[in-house]
Amino acid sequence: MIILENAVIGYETPVLRCDVSVKPGDFVIVEGANGAGKSTLLKTLAGLLEPLSGRRTVGFKRLGWVPQQDAMDFPLPINAGEMVALGASTAAPFWRVGGRQTGFFKSAVDALLEPAWLDLPVSQLSGGQRQRVLLARALAANPDCLLLDEPTAGVDVHTQSVMASVLSDFQRYCASAVVMVTHEPRAFLDVANGFLKVASGRLEKLDVSERLNPSLVRSPAR
Repeated sequence: MIILENAVIGYETPVLRCDVSVKPGDFVIVEGANGAGKSTLLKTLAGLLEPLSGRRTVGFKRLGWVPQQDAMDFPLPINAGEMVALGASTAAPFWRVGGRQTGFFKSAVDALLEPAWLDLPVSQLSGGQRQRVLLARALAANPDCLLLDEPTAGVDVHTQSVMASVLSDFQRYCASAVVMVTHEPRAFLDVANGFLKVASGRLEKLDVSERLNPSLVRSPAR
């Protein structure tokens, strides 16, 4: 698991007070206004930031991280296939695990990436194509817990649907956890089993039954 206990998180000043527990099989969507602290929470869960106070405990062996696209820089002449291979070069990629996970990884790459993209420089791909490449790279590392910061930003409805299908299979076949920050949760409502809202410096756990009722879901933020 990842546990934040009595945690105050932020940079030099506190942004958010929270208690969070993420365990295998969780698929948690984190919502909230821009600047509320969603990315700060995700970076703290990932270990990129240390809590200002409180405790962070990690039981997962491998964490997968998909940052916001705006935070990525692609100065090297690396193509999409090489980018995915970077994830696979870490410990225990899917095709060395065998069984259902091997089949899942192959189907995930086929679903996320068009063959014509593999030889293209990542810098020449569209925003939606880059998001798919970054997700494939993270999955290739066979993470126990996958943390995604705004993976749906700038992508169309079809791509969101593809991501939802791949992540649903990832959670089911690999018994892993997913924590996703997004302003556009609609495509993932059938997959998610937990919802958190960041507001006014606090983290609120939303009622799952209400959140899954389409009549209660607001329109995606634009």
